[in-house]
Amino acid sequence: MRPVTTLPPVERMGSVFWMGGCVAVALLIGVGIVALVVTTHRQERERRERWRQWAARYGWTFVERPQLTWTDRVPGRNRRGVRFALTGTLQGRPVCVAEYAYTETHSSTGADGNQTTSSQTHTYVVSSVWLRREFPTLAVAPRHAFSKLGRALFGSDTYATGHEEFDRQWRVAAAAPGQQALVGPTLIAAHLAGAVPSWSVRAAELITYRGGRLDDPALLPSLVTPLITVAGLLEQGR
Repeated sequence: MRPVTTLPPVERMGSVFWMGGCVAVALLIGVGIVALVVTTHRQERERRERWRQWAARYGWTFVERPQLTWTDRVPGRNRRGVRFALTGTLQGRPVCVAEYAYTETHSSTGADGNQTTSSQTHTYVVSSVWLRREFPTLAVAPRHAFSKLGRALFGSDTYATGHEEFDRQWRVAAAAPGQQALVGPTLIAAHLAGAVPSWSVRAAELITYRGGRLDDPALLPSLVTPLITVAGLLEQGR
């Protein structure tokens, strides 16, 4: 029979203190995480309540988790990604501003064969304006690097407008050839001047989006006004 090895009293005491310290640190971390989650949820409730009060004050409507039709035209295409939306009237047009999000999940396998998963949530502000008549499906967006390279190698694409500088910087997507003519010269000039954002239209709903959250009510008109400019130029064929 092997002799039983016992730690000296001082070492036993040190081991007990070390284990107790680890437990204490774990408890502190757990308490901190819970406190952070509680604080985050409280701040989010307060933020939405501020928007609810703002909407009531200015005659707008605040709705949480609405089902909106444009979710297949924004990054992530998350049908349930609209956190809340505000609808009202601006410059005589029905408009909506919404906060939308989707989450990307990535999995990777390390050299030891263990798999790790991480996720990242992307948040956007989506603005929409209802037009006075319907349009075919049409979109204008900045060209990314591969699109610029393709155009340099193979020339203009099917939906080029014929305006060299615009076609170099921006790309039109349309339902059928010839419909790019709906993007008139004044609207082209507005894009080149940086006065209007990228946008897409389907039927009578015109939308644009940008990264971020809805935090400051004072910025709301600046989110929608450039899109109203697009709406007017589209309807006038300019």
